Amino acid sequence: MTRTPSGNKPGKHAHSADPDTSAAAGADQPARRKRRGTRVAVLAALSVLVLLGATVAAGFAVVNNMASNIPRLAVARLDSSTGPVTRTHADGQTILITGAGFGPTGSSAPGTSAPEPSGLIMLLHINADKKAGGVVSLPPTAVVAVPGHRTMQLEQALALGGPSLLVQTVEQLTGAPVNHYARIDFQHVAAVVDAVGGVYVNVPEQDTSFSYTFHVGINHLDGVAALFYVRQQSLTETARVLRQQSLIRAILRKLASHRLLANPVTMFHVLSAVDSMLAVDSDFTNSDIESLALQLGTLSGPDGTFLTAPTEAAGKQVIFNPQISAQLWQAIRHDSIAAFAQQYPATLTPVAVP
Repeated sequence: MTRTPSGNKPGKHAHSADPDTSAAAGADQPARRKRRGTRVAVLAALSVLVLLGATVAAGFAVVNNMASNIPRLAVARLDSSTGPVTRTHADGQTILITGAGFGPTGSSAPGTSAPEPSGLIMLLHINADKKAGGVVSLPPTAVVAVPGHRTMQLEQALALGGPSLLVQTVEQLTGAPVNHYARIDFQHVAAVVDAVGGVYVNVPEQDTSFSYTFHVGINHLDGVAALFYVRQQSLTETARVLRQQSLIRAILRKLASHRLLANPVTMFHVLSAVDSMLAVDSDFTNSDIESLALQLGTLSGPDGTFLTAPTEAAGKQVIFNPQISAQLWQAIRHDSIAAFAQQYPATLTPVAVP
């Protein structure tokens, strides 16, 4: 019987090919695992992006809803093509702001649909490049010409004809277009101060208001203390308006320094408090409000200027200084408030107010 040589056993050649086949298979498995791992990572990243996008969208939807809750006021003449000013697309944005919420003694005003004016009248201007601007306070007792009426104190134009007449009066006075109107109700300012985590104000000398003592220098105020700060009964009207400006400035500074409005969640908390404090004209859209909120940060830093329009005595009346104020009105129209303040530093609103 002839035996088949062991070297020629069936299957030996097939077995001899196994190492190459196994090596190829072994090399292919890590590659497949790598590709599979890459696909998982990509899908995970996409899921995170979708989730983030949904969260941000939801956040801005909530913010948009909060902006919708801010009361709207009917104000005539805003952005009108007729009147004493000429508007161009290159113009910055100017908002006329008034205050309300307590009477001349600083006591709380009765709850009405139209809170009693506080004396605060100011122009918030943002330059056309949206990178700088300023706040110009208009002394409420300055006597001006009121369209269709006699000359009277500026704040009387608001009492006589509401925001529409005040807008017309300010436009005639300054020659600057007023794009929007807003009213701050100081009865509800405490909620905003608490929403931003409190604010800092500079007090030049120790003072007491409603049993609350303000010490000399920097004071950190919560919402209640902020009300005491602006409502002190012994303040003159001029001092009370200065404190209102100081408080608004402190809120803007806090919003900017901590970038509180850059986060939709934080912006929600702030806007939910602002809802009760702010009323704006009916042309103010939600996107306008959100855009303005993000731009306000420029006003509390080096790119923002706070000043008071200069006045002088004319007999027993107070009037706007004709020469210097004329340059200020021009500065508003030409986005050069900061340059004006450098030329007339005495017009800068003091950081520490009585």
